[in-house]
Amino acid sequence: MKIRKMNQLRTYPSKIMLAGEYGVVVGGTALTIPFHHFSARVRTVEDIPPAKEQEARQSLNYLQHLYRYIRNLPAGTFHAAPDLDHFAAHLQTYWLDVNIPVGYGLGSSGAVSAAIYDLFFPGADSLGLLQKKEDLAAIESYFHGRSSGLDALTCREGAAIHVYSDGSIEKVNFNPAEIRGGYRFFLLNSRERFDTGPLVKHFLNQMKDPGFKHSIEDEYLRLNRKLVEALQGELEADPALLVKLLSDFQLRFFRRMIPEKMTDLWIEGLVSDAWYLKLNGSGGGYMLGMAHESFRESLASRWGGDLLWIDRN
Repeated sequence: MKIRKMNQLRTYPSKIMLAGEYGVVVGGTALTIPFHHFSARVRTVEDIPPAKEQEARQSLNYLQHLYRYIRNLPAGTFHAAPDLDHFAAHLQTYWLDVNIPVGYGLGSSGAVSAAIYDLFFPGADSLGLLQKKEDLAAIESYFHGRSSGLDALTCREGAAIHVYSDGSIEKVNFNPAEIRGGYRFFLLNSRERFDTGPLVKHFLNQMKDPGFKHSIEDEYLRLNRKLVEALQGELEADPALLVKLLSDFQLRFFRRMIPEKMTDLWIEGLVSDAWYLKLNGSGGGYMLGMAHESFRESLASRWGGDLLWIDRN
């Protein structure tokens, strides 16, 4: 079995979901983009810096668990079958150098899943986006119990992904520095990690309540769809107003997903119109925000290193 050359080993960006968190679980529209500020890089065991020896050992351990998980999935799970012999033969060959914060909504498990897919699923490149997404969902289910595969697909493709309400998906061109009205997205660090699995389970339990289900389907999915269309230039609408409406909705219906210490900032933004906060992913970690470009200096002065502007994919 050949070991891939170093120039063939990829780096996978983190991801940001600009619209569609939780909605995509129940058939809603979503828009995700890669975020290269954080990444997962595939390296070989011959390339372990002394300061990263412990991280490399943990990564090798993770790969063994993932191998066993994938090996035990039912036959026919994947469109592109894994090369399990190749996987087993290289359990001590590759490790993942990851600086994506875990539990922060940035797709750390998606980037790992994307790397595994490229390394050990030889037929993946011949598949369409939807089939890749389904394969990646099966891999990523190791981490959360259930996955849409969208995070991992965004990390693997390194491109913005538009998910339509009918389930179809496509790669799109989106520049976060060219949003109508001079608005910009940013990430604000809550410094509180949340686990995705329990939050998704909580949301699905909430969906059993007819009133909550109606609010999601009648209001939330519609707002997400309009925001995606506005960001894509397909709808003449103020993206900041749509983010504000989504922020208000999430404050009312997704309180468990919002760190308690972020609530006052969340409300302050809604009242002052200086910024609007919403979830990035399942909750906790980084909050996704929107503000006008003219507030850049004042927000940077206020939040310092906890603030990351999203100026490029």
